[in-house]
Amino acid sequence: METQVAAEYFTLELGMTLLGRSGLNESALLKLIGDDRWQTLSRIGGVRTSQIRDAFDNRLYATFCFVEMALTPERPLSAYDENDQLNFSRSDLSHYSRVYLDGKYELAEGGPFEIRCTNVFIYQLAGPQQLKMAPPENLNFDAMVELPAQPDSLGLCRAAKAEGSFHGLEGQATERPAPDPKEVDLGSRQVTYTIDADRDANGAGLIYFANFVCFLDCAERALLNDCQMPSALVDARSPYWRRSGYFGNAQVTDRLHIQISGKASILNDSLLLMAFDYRVNRASDEKMILVSSSRKAAPLDDAGREWIAKLKSEDTTHG
Repeated sequence: METQVAAEYFTLELGMTLLGRSGLNESALLKLIGDDRWQTLSRIGGVRTSQIRDAFDNRLYATFCFVEMALTPERPLSAYDENDQLNFSRSDLSHYSRVYLDGKYELAEGGPFEIRCTNVFIYQLAGPQQLKMAPPENLNFDAMVELPAQPDSLGLCRAAKAEGSFHGLEGQATERPAPDPKEVDLGSRQVTYTIDADRDANGAGLIYFANFVCFLDCAERALLNDCQMPSALVDARSPYWRRSGYFGNAQVTDRLHIQISGKASILNDSLLLMAFDYRVNRASDEKMILVSSSRKAAPLDDAGREWIAKLKSEDTTHG
């Protein structure tokens, strides 16, 4: 795998560190997008990321508070695989009140494929469970576009926190084919995730934003196993849309309660589409720290058709 940081393009050659069981891995991709955002910030701000400070000499960290990824059902992440080269253009990095950052990555060829990220500068007031916002004192914002108002992503996060879902909110990034009107309910369940202190935390002592996707995938797999989805379909599912809003973090000694619900439908008798909503609370105090919604696709085979037909029959019977 090679990565290049240039003024205009962010280039990835897909090797094993970026791949999962079904093509391009979401968490691995977000880790590199996150690193590129911080490198870009350092380059145009004139300060190494480890040296960004507020007026009281607190070390500030540009944590991610909103992430959106938008592709299409026909070309989800699994459409990109080993040795593919992806060239992403970067939008101008913008800021609001020197506290929030916002910007977008867009695949130059082979899309649509967009990733939008919003960051906020924070420091740890009392460990990862109590974070406070503050503007940097020593970062140069002259090369960034100043926004006249907060990024609209913050309003989406507030609405999703209240609703428990990003589905149905205004401002969808891409047009998507209408799903089967006979959408099947996959049910809901709660999964308790025990944080792995050696794997899940980053160098700033926070649970890394890109690792939350892995926690959600664990809950998702548990829900699909409850539904007795064929294992080949479970393994083949790949995201084509996600929005995540981050509202806090957690100690590495904590556990996470993940509430998940899902629905499924068929597109053109060739793709199984899945829609999931997730809410993540810290077990220690039940504070909600993440809301996420995703849409995924998997090629539909005969076993999958039989499985969803059975679910529809059961849904009709119970209805």
